[in-house]
Amino acid sequence: MTTQLRSALRAVVVQAPDAYLEDTPTRRLLGELGHDVARALSSEHAVELLNADHTDLLVIDITNNNINRNLLDALSEMPQSKRPEQVAVFSDSLDVQVRDLRRRLAPTQVHLYLTPLHMHGLLNVLRQMERESPKAEA
Repeated sequence: MTTQLRSALRAVVVQAPDAYLEDTPTRRLLGELGHDVARALSSEHAVELLNADHTDLLVIDITNNNINRNLLDALSEMPQSKRPEQVAVFSDSLDVQVRDLRRRLAPTQVHLYLTPLHMHGLLNVLRQMERESPKAEA
């Protein structure tokens, strides 16, 4: 099996169920930085996208969103080969489910960000991933 070199990271951004027609600042930021971004319109759609292709980064906002919280359970039940390499979780509080996430999803790296400062943390993750990602040969 050969490894395909990519210059862009593949990311999946999970939308809030009531915002499926709106674009998100996170998706726009990732796109403007040149990354391949898929917008998941539901938790089920996110699982389909993760199963369809390798994903470097999953971004999910669980602030006041029980439906997106269910995706965290679905991730822990997925085979490791289908999980994203890194998960960025935006939340307005650190509850038991969120605190336990790093252990449940290991070896996937989990980044927890409290809103409203989540975008700054995500930028740091992107910079680190871009440094570690093999660049496509010209």
